[in-house]
Amino acid sequence: MNIALPKYISGEYAVGTECFTVIDNDRKEVLGPGKGYRKIAVRMYYPTLKENVSSMERSDIFTERKIQALRKTYHIKQVTEEIKKADYYEHAVHVEDTKFPLVIYNHGYNAYVEANTFLCCELASNGYIVASVGHAHEAILNEYEDGTYDVYDKKINKMMYDNVVTSLIAQMLLLKAKGTKEEVYQKFDSFQRKHTKYILERLPEWGMDTMCVIRALKKRYDKWIDFSNGIGATGHSLGGATAYYLCQHEAEIACGINIDGGVFGNYEGMKMTKPFLQICCAQNYNTQTRPLFGTNAPVECEIFKDMKHIGFTDAKFFAPSKMLVGKMDAKTMYERLVSCHLQFLDKYLKHL
Repeated sequence: MNIALPKYISGEYAVGTECFTVIDNDRKEVLGPGKGYRKIAVRMYYPTLKENVSSMERSDIFTERKIQALRKTYHIKQVTEEIKKADYYEHAVHVEDTKFPLVIYNHGYNAYVEANTFLCCELASNGYIVASVGHAHEAILNEYEDGTYDVYDKKINKMMYDNVVTSLIAQMLLLKAKGTKEEVYQKFDSFQRKHTKYILERLPEWGMDTMCVIRALKKRYDKWIDFSNGIGATGHSLGGATAYYLCQHEAEIACGINIDGGVFGNYEGMKMTKPFLQICCAQNYNTQTRPLFGTNAPVECEIFKDMKHIGFTDAKFFAPSKMLVGKMDAKTMYERLVSCHLQFLDKYLKHL
Protein backbone atom coordinates (compact mmCIF):
# COMPACT_ATOMS: atom_id res chain seq x y z
CA MET A 1 0.00 0.00 0.00
CA ASN A 2 1.33 3.43 -0.90
CA ILE A 3 -0.46 6.61 0.15
CA ALA A 4 0.93 10.04 -0.66
CA LEU A 5 1.85 12.27 2.25
CA PRO A 6 -0.51 15.23 2.66
CA LYS A 7 0.34 18.66 1.26
CA TYR A 8 1.39 21.29 3.75
CA ILE A 9 -0.74 24.20 2.63
CA SER A 10 -2.81 25.18 5.65
CA GLY A 11 -0.58 28.10 6.62
CA GLU A 12 0.41 31.32 4.89
CA TYR A 13 4.05 30.27 4.48
CA ALA A 14 5.95 27.79 2.37
CA VAL A 15 8.45 25.61 4.25
CA GLY A 16 12.22 25.66 4.08
CA THR A 17 14.47 22.96 5.48
CA GLU A 18 18.10 22.34 6.30
CA CYS A 19 20.06 19.82 8.32
CA PHE A 20 23.05 20.18 10.60
CA THR A 21 24.95 18.24 13.24
CA VAL A 22 25.53 19.06 16.89
CA ILE A 23 28.34 17.45 18.88
CA ASP A 24 28.14 17.42 22.67
CA ASN A 25 31.76 17.60 23.78
CA ASP A 26 30.72 17.02 27.39
CA ARG A 27 29.38 13.49 26.81
CA LYS A 28 31.12 10.43 25.48
CA GLU A 29 28.98 8.12 23.34
CA VAL A 30 28.05 4.88 25.10
CA LEU A 31 25.90 3.29 22.38
CA GLY A 32 26.95 1.71 19.09
CA PRO A 33 30.74 1.28 18.93
CA GLY A 34 31.00 3.60 21.94
CA LYS A 35 33.51 5.93 20.30
CA GLY A 36 33.82 9.70 20.32
CA TYR A 37 31.43 12.29 21.65
CA ARG A 38 27.64 12.27 21.46
CA LYS A 39 26.42 13.40 18.01
CA ILE A 40 22.93 14.74 17.36
CA ALA A 41 21.32 15.08 13.93
CA VAL A 42 18.96 18.01 13.45
CA ARG A 43 16.49 18.82 10.68
CA MET A 44 15.03 22.31 10.69
CA TYR A 45 11.63 23.26 9.27
CA TYR A 46 11.05 27.00 8.96
CA PRO A 47 8.66 29.49 7.34
CA THR A 48 9.60 31.08 4.05
CA LEU A 49 7.62 33.25 1.67
CA LYS A 50 5.87 31.34 -1.08
CA GLU A 51 7.44 33.53 -3.73
CA ASN A 52 10.86 32.49 -2.43
CA VAL A 53 10.28 28.89 -3.55
CA SER A 54 8.23 29.45 -6.71
CA SER A 55 11.13 28.41 -8.95
CA MET A 56 12.58 25.73 -6.63
CA GLU A 57 12.14 21.96 -6.75
CA ARG A 58 10.64 20.11 -3.80
CA SER A 59 13.26 18.35 -1.69
CA ASP A 60 13.60 14.64 -1.01
CA ILE A 61 12.71 13.57 2.50
CA PHE A 62 15.05 10.57 2.42
CA THR A 63 18.42 9.60 1.05
CA GLU A 64 18.61 6.20 -0.61
CA ARG A 65 20.34 4.85 2.50
CA LYS A 66 17.46 5.95 4.71
CA ILE A 67 14.88 4.59 2.26
CA GLN A 68 16.38 1.13 2.57
CA ALA A 69 16.34 1.38 6.38
CA LEU A 70 12.72 2.57 6.26
CA ARG A 71 11.63 -0.27 3.98
CA LYS A 72 13.18 -2.85 6.26
CA THR A 73 11.71 -1.40 9.46
CA TYR A 74 8.17 -0.82 8.17
CA HIS A 75 8.04 -3.72 5.70
CA ILE A 76 7.37 -1.44 2.72
CA LYS A 77 7.73 -3.01 -0.71
CA GLN A 78 8.12 0.26 -2.59
CA VAL A 79 8.75 3.87 -1.61
CA THR A 80 7.06 6.02 -4.26
CA GLU A 81 8.02 9.52 -5.34
CA GLU A 82 5.01 10.92 -3.50
CA ILE A 83 6.32 9.46 -0.26
CA LYS A 84 9.91 10.49 -0.96
CA LYS A 85 9.07 14.11 -1.77
CA ALA A 86 7.94 16.71 0.77
CA ASP A 87 6.50 20.14 0.29
CA TYR A 88 9.64 21.73 1.67
CA TYR A 89 12.58 23.33 -0.03
CA GLU A 90 16.26 22.89 0.82
CA HIS A 91 17.98 26.08 2.03
CA ALA A 92 15.08 28.35 1.08
CA VAL A 93 15.56 31.99 2.03
CA HIS A 94 14.37 32.88 5.53
CA VAL A 95 11.72 35.55 6.03
CA GLU A 96 13.55 38.83 6.54
CA ASP A 97 13.12 40.91 9.70
CA THR A 98 10.68 38.39 11.22
CA LYS A 99 11.19 36.03 14.14
CA PHE A 100 9.10 32.94 14.87
CA PRO A 101 8.61 30.81 18.02
CA LEU A 102 10.64 27.62 18.31
CA VAL A 103 9.13 24.15 18.72
CA ILE A 104 11.37 21.15 19.45
CA TYR A 105 10.25 17.77 18.10
CA ASN A 106 11.69 14.47 19.38
CA HIS A 107 11.06 11.21 17.50
CA GLY A 108 10.27 7.89 19.17
CA TYR A 109 12.57 4.95 19.79
CA ASN A 110 13.82 3.30 16.59
CA ALA A 111 12.10 6.01 14.51
CA TYR A 112 13.88 8.79 12.59
CA VAL A 113 14.29 12.56 12.35
CA GLU A 114 11.67 12.93 9.59
CA ALA A 115 9.13 10.62 11.23
CA ASN A 116 6.56 13.43 11.54
CA THR A 117 7.33 15.43 8.43
CA PHE A 118 3.67 16.31 7.80
CA LEU A 119 3.26 17.71 11.32
CA CYS A 120 6.55 19.63 11.37
CA CYS A 121 5.82 21.15 7.96
CA GLU A 122 2.32 22.20 8.99
CA LEU A 123 3.69 23.94 12.07
CA ALA A 124 6.30 25.73 9.96
CA SER A 125 3.70 26.81 7.40
CA ASN A 126 1.74 28.37 10.27
CA GLY A 127 4.61 30.45 11.58
CA TYR A 128 6.77 28.21 13.77
CA ILE A 129 10.39 27.16 13.45
CA VAL A 130 10.64 23.45 14.22
CA ALA A 131 13.83 21.60 15.11
CA SER A 132 13.57 17.81 14.88
CA VAL A 133 16.17 16.07 17.04
CA GLY A 134 17.80 12.79 15.97
CA HIS A 135 19.20 10.59 18.75
CA ALA A 136 22.34 8.67 17.77
CA HIS A 137 22.03 4.86 17.68
CA GLU A 138 18.43 5.14 18.98
CA ALA A 139 16.91 6.03 15.61
CA ILE A 140 16.61 3.77 12.56
CA LEU A 141 19.39 5.78 10.97
CA ASN A 142 20.99 9.19 11.50
CA GLU A 143 23.02 11.01 8.85
CA TYR A 144 25.51 13.77 9.58
CA GLU A 145 27.01 16.77 7.83
CA ASP A 146 30.41 15.11 7.42
CA GLY A 147 28.89 12.24 5.41
CA THR A 148 28.97 9.71 8.25
CA TYR A 149 25.93 7.92 9.62
CA ASP A 150 24.91 5.60 12.44
CA VAL A 151 22.21 2.97 12.75
CA TYR A 152 20.05 1.65 15.55
CA ASP A 153 22.03 -0.24 18.17
CA LYS A 154 20.36 -3.64 18.34
CA LYS A 155 21.91 -4.31 21.74
CA ILE A 156 19.26 -1.93 23.08
CA ASN A 157 16.56 -4.54 22.40
CA LYS A 158 18.10 -6.77 25.06
CA MET A 159 18.63 -3.91 27.52
CA MET A 160 15.24 -2.25 27.18
CA TYR A 161 13.32 -4.72 29.38
CA ASP A 162 14.43 -6.75 32.37
CA ASN A 163 12.77 -9.82 30.84
CA VAL A 164 10.85 -9.65 27.57
CA VAL A 165 8.20 -12.26 28.44
CA THR A 166 7.42 -11.07 31.96
CA SER A 167 7.56 -7.42 30.82
CA LEU A 168 5.04 -8.02 28.04
CA ILE A 169 2.69 -9.82 30.43
CA ALA A 170 3.02 -6.97 32.94
CA GLN A 171 2.38 -4.45 30.19
CA MET A 172 -0.78 -6.23 29.05
CA LEU A 173 -2.10 -6.21 32.61
CA LEU A 174 -1.23 -2.53 32.97
CA LEU A 175 -3.11 -1.55 29.80
CA LYS A 176 -6.25 -3.28 31.13
CA ALA A 177 -5.99 -1.93 34.69
CA LYS A 178 -8.89 0.01 36.22
CA GLY A 179 -8.81 2.91 38.64
CA THR A 180 -8.42 6.66 38.98
CA LYS A 181 -5.75 8.57 37.06
CA GLU A 182 -3.57 8.51 40.16
CA GLU A 183 -4.11 4.81 40.82
CA VAL A 184 -3.36 3.86 37.22
CA TYR A 185 -0.21 5.99 37.28
CA GLN A 186 1.03 4.22 40.40
CA LYS A 187 0.70 0.92 38.54
CA PHE A 188 2.60 2.37 35.58
CA ASP A 189 5.28 3.76 37.90
CA SER A 190 5.76 0.33 39.46
CA PHE A 191 5.96 -1.16 35.97
CA GLN A 192 8.64 1.24 34.75
CA ARG A 193 10.79 0.88 37.85
CA LYS A 194 10.69 -2.91 37.70
CA HIS A 195 10.73 -3.64 33.97
CA THR A 196 12.11 -0.62 32.04
CA LYS A 197 15.02 0.77 34.06
CA TYR A 198 16.99 1.26 30.85
CA ILE A 199 14.41 3.71 29.45
CA LEU A 200 14.42 5.60 32.76
CA GLU A 201 18.17 6.00 32.39
CA ARG A 202 17.99 7.14 28.75
CA LEU A 203 15.29 9.79 29.26
CA PRO A 204 17.67 12.36 30.84
CA GLU A 205 20.10 11.71 27.98
CA TRP A 206 17.39 12.67 25.47
CA GLY A 207 16.78 15.77 27.54
CA MET A 208 20.48 16.63 27.29
CA ASP A 209 20.43 15.95 23.52
CA THR A 210 17.59 18.43 23.21
CA MET A 211 19.17 21.15 25.32
CA CYS A 212 22.42 20.76 23.40
CA VAL A 213 20.46 21.43 20.19
CA ILE A 214 18.78 24.47 21.75
CA ARG A 215 22.16 25.92 22.69
CA ALA A 216 23.33 25.44 19.11
CA LEU A 217 20.17 27.07 17.76
CA LYS A 218 20.77 30.17 19.87
CA LYS A 219 23.95 30.66 17.88
CA ARG A 220 22.80 29.48 14.45
CA TYR A 221 19.19 30.72 14.40
CA ASP A 222 19.07 33.61 16.85
CA LYS A 223 18.32 35.98 13.94
CA TRP A 224 15.08 34.11 13.15
CA ILE A 225 13.84 32.65 16.46
CA ASP A 226 11.63 34.50 18.91
CA PHE A 227 12.54 33.22 22.38
CA SER A 228 10.46 35.82 24.24
CA ASN A 229 7.65 33.41 25.23
CA GLY A 230 9.88 30.38 25.71
CA ILE A 231 10.15 27.20 23.65
CA GLY A 232 7.50 24.57 22.87
CA ALA A 233 8.27 20.84 23.01
CA THR A 234 6.45 18.00 21.30
CA GLY A 235 7.27 14.47 20.25
CA HIS A 236 6.01 10.97 19.64
CA SER A 237 6.42 7.97 21.94
CA LEU A 238 9.61 8.42 24.01
CA GLY A 239 9.93 11.78 22.26
CA GLY A 240 6.62 12.77 23.85
CA ALA A 241 7.85 11.57 27.23
CA THR A 242 10.89 13.77 26.62
CA ALA A 243 8.58 16.76 26.12
CA TYR A 244 7.09 16.15 29.58
CA TYR A 245 10.55 15.67 31.08
CA LEU A 246 11.75 18.96 29.56
CA CYS A 247 8.72 20.83 30.88
CA GLN A 248 9.48 19.55 34.37
CA HIS A 249 13.22 20.22 34.31
CA GLU A 250 14.05 23.06 31.92
CA ALA A 251 12.95 26.66 32.58
CA GLU A 252 13.23 27.61 28.89
CA ILE A 253 10.52 25.12 27.87
CA ALA A 254 7.20 26.97 28.12
CA CYS A 255 4.71 24.22 27.19
CA GLY A 256 4.66 20.65 25.97
CA ILE A 257 2.77 18.04 23.97
CA ASN A 258 3.11 14.28 24.31
CA ILE A 259 1.93 12.24 21.31
CA ASP A 260 1.09 8.79 22.69
CA GLY A 261 4.25 8.34 24.74
CA GLY A 262 4.35 6.36 27.95
CA VAL A 263 5.28 9.03 30.51
CA PHE A 264 8.48 7.49 31.80
CA GLY A 265 10.48 9.34 34.42
CA ASN A 266 10.81 9.89 38.15
CA TYR A 267 8.43 12.70 39.13
CA GLU A 268 7.81 11.81 42.76
CA GLY A 269 6.89 14.95 44.69
CA MET A 270 7.02 17.17 41.58
CA LYS A 271 4.27 19.50 40.35
CA MET A 272 3.93 20.50 36.71
CA THR A 273 3.95 24.27 36.21
CA LYS A 274 3.74 24.37 32.39
CA PRO A 275 0.66 23.94 30.16
CA PHE A 276 0.62 20.42 28.76
CA LEU A 277 -1.37 18.53 26.13
CA GLN A 278 -1.58 14.74 26.30
CA ILE A 279 -2.55 13.03 23.03
CA CYS A 280 -3.07 9.28 23.06
CA CYS A 281 -4.84 6.32 21.55
CA ALA A 282 -7.36 4.61 23.84
CA GLN A 283 -5.23 1.47 24.05
CA ASN A 284 -2.27 3.29 25.67
CA TYR A 285 -4.13 5.66 27.99
CA ASN A 286 -2.99 3.84 31.13
CA THR A 287 0.66 4.63 30.38
CA GLN A 288 -0.04 8.35 30.04
CA THR A 289 -2.07 9.55 33.04
CA ARG A 290 0.80 11.31 34.85
CA PRO A 291 0.26 14.70 33.08
CA LEU A 292 -3.44 14.65 34.02
CA PHE A 293 -2.89 15.22 37.74
CA GLY A 294 -0.22 16.75 39.94
CA THR A 295 -0.24 20.01 37.97
CA ASN A 296 -0.57 23.69 38.76
CA ALA A 297 -1.00 24.58 35.07
CA PRO A 298 -3.62 23.95 32.37
CA VAL A 299 -3.69 20.36 31.12
CA GLU A 300 -5.61 18.95 28.17
CA CYS A 301 -6.14 15.39 26.97
CA GLU A 302 -7.17 14.25 23.49
CA ILE A 303 -7.96 10.56 22.96
CA PHE A 304 -7.94 9.37 19.35
CA LYS A 305 -10.23 6.39 18.81
CA ASP A 306 -9.40 3.63 16.31
CA MET A 307 -5.73 4.55 16.41
CA LYS A 308 -2.57 2.59 17.07
CA HIS A 309 0.70 3.94 18.38
CA ILE A 310 2.71 4.18 15.15
CA GLY A 311 -0.24 5.78 13.34
CA PHE A 312 0.52 9.16 14.90
CA THR A 313 3.54 9.46 12.59
CA ASP A 314 3.99 9.61 8.81
CA ALA A 315 3.80 5.81 8.88
CA LYS A 316 0.02 6.29 8.89
CA PHE A 317 0.33 7.13 5.19
CA PHE A 318 2.50 4.23 4.06
CA ALA A 319 2.72 1.41 6.62
CA PRO A 320 0.89 -1.63 5.23
CA SER A 321 -0.72 -2.92 8.43
CA LYS A 322 -3.63 -1.37 10.34
CA MET A 323 -2.37 -3.38 13.30
CA LEU A 324 0.46 -0.82 13.39
CA VAL A 325 -1.35 2.39 12.48
CA GLY A 326 -5.01 1.86 13.39
CA LYS A 327 -8.28 2.07 11.46
CA MET A 328 -8.80 5.82 11.76
CA ASP A 329 -8.83 7.56 8.38
CA ALA A 330 -5.35 8.98 7.63
CA LYS A 331 -6.59 12.40 6.51
CA THR A 332 -8.85 12.72 9.57
CA MET A 333 -5.98 11.81 11.90
CA TYR A 334 -3.63 14.22 10.17
CA GLU A 335 -6.02 17.17 10.33
CA ARG A 336 -6.92 16.54 13.96
CA LEU A 337 -3.31 16.10 15.12
CA VAL A 338 -2.27 19.32 13.38
CA SER A 339 -5.29 21.19 14.76
CA CYS A 340 -4.54 20.06 18.32
CA HIS A 341 -0.97 21.31 18.02
CA LEU A 342 -1.84 24.65 16.46
CA GLN A 343 -4.60 25.49 18.93
CA PHE A 344 -2.39 24.60 21.88
CA LEU A 345 0.81 26.27 20.64
CA ASP A 346 -0.97 29.39 19.42
CA LYS A 347 -2.45 29.81 22.89
CA TYR A 348 0.57 29.08 25.05
CA LEU A 349 3.54 29.96 22.81
CA LYS A 350 2.21 32.77 20.65
CA HIS A 351 -0.29 33.93 23.32
CA LEU A 352 -3.02 34.46 20.71
